[in-house]
Amino acid sequence: MYINWCFITQIGIGDIMKRTSISETRKQLSNHLKWVSQTGEDVIIHNRGEDEAVIISMESYQLLEEARERRRQREALDRLKVIAEKNRAAYEISREEAEAVADEITREAIKRSTDGE
Repeated sequence: MYINWCFITQIGIGDIMKRTSISETRKQLSNHLKWVSQTGEDVIIHNRGEDEAVIISMESYQLLEEARERRRQREALDRLKVIAEKNRAAYEISREEAEAVADEITREAIKRSTDGE
């Protein structure tokens, strides 16, 4: 295995972090991709000592995207709750009616996001 292109740091039992420069990444991108694919470990790319980017496996990327989507849904739900509360106060509807409206809007938003709209 070719490891001359980066620093290897033990950060915990079984955890290995690889760091490499942008210039080395240009030269060794194929090796970096093979490393990530074979080991599932990340490669951190730095520029003049500052971490700039990370090469991660597709599995890690998919988990990251799922977490981002859950966060977006939570934020949308929080915004809808605020809107529902304002509308409840403005239209003098019960809390249950406002929550029902918010739930309906939330279901529609989730349906649209999963349908790709």
